[in-house]
Amino acid sequence: MRREKPLFALHALRITLKWRMALHRDIYWLGRQWAVTGYGIQAVDQKRYGEHDVELARIHQDDLAATLKGFNWFDAEDFEEALRRARQRAQEALVLFRPLSGGEK
Repeated sequence: MRREKPLFALHALRITLKWRMALHRDIYWLGRQWAVTGYGIQAVDQKRYGEHDVELARIHQDDLAATLKGFNWFDAEDFEEALRRARQRAQEALVLFRPLSGGEK
């Protein structure tokens, strides 16, 4: 009979793996509390284990800061600036990778 790992053990493993996560190596903007990186938007202080980081694919969602506003450590002004810069960078990246006219290879 195979024994399943208890859920708390899997949760502890997940927290341990997140603990090792650092800021992405590509940093495009660095604020007081938030950074725009190749991952998306990440908290500069990694003692939150990446729990509140925003993946690049989610930066255009509405109310990203809504869940964070309840925390007393949250710097809304810095997050909004990071969000603005991440969205701007995403738009610039689209322009950079737009295909040449006429379908040249």
